[in-house]
Amino acid sequence: MIAVTAVAGLTMVTGCKKDDVQAQREDVAEARQEAAQETAEARQDESRELASAQENANEDVAEARQDANDKIASANEEVRDEEQDLAEAQANRNEDLAEGGSGMAGTTSAAAATTVNGRVLSKSGDTLTLVDSSNKELKIKTNDKTALMDNGSRAVKLDDIQEGSQVRASYVMDGKDMVARDVTLVAPVKKLDK
Repeated sequence: MIAVTAVAGLTMVTGCKKDDVQAQREDVAEARQEAAQETAEARQDESRELASAQENANEDVAEARQDANDKIASANEEVRDEEQDLAEAQANRNEDLAEGGSGMAGTTSAAAATTVNGRVLSKSGDTLTLVDSSNKELKIKTNDKTALMDNGSRAVKLDDIQEGSQVRASYVMDGKDMVARDVTLVAPVKKLDK
């Protein structure tokens, strides 16, 4: 009987130990389940925070881009304004030069003219090359404002003035150019009869 009691006691002890092990296994399983649930909740919270931070960052980036685009547009507008001012200044300068001035309208017409008598050495386009009485060569340009006439004050064309003709020219300086106000054909080229 003692043996039966001992076996029964051992079985009870063994059963108790089995119950303790089983209880511990259940506790571990429950702890794992709770840990998994807490991990899932933590990941969801982290995902929400990341999404919020990403949204805020995207808004900041969008604002920075908009600011940069505004500054670029403003700079481009300033460049266009400066280019327009430059174009207007160049157009005004060209008009002044066309009027014969050095930036002041009417300076050519008000400037004192120099008169020279000479013989036409050559003609190229709108330029006459003259030699004066001291054998000095002068290149005098003509333009649409140059009065061309003969000794009788009748209008002539530039083609009527030939090489060798005697002329009197009144010119003004326009920069480095001598620009004729008037050219008078004093004596045309004499043709020799044979």
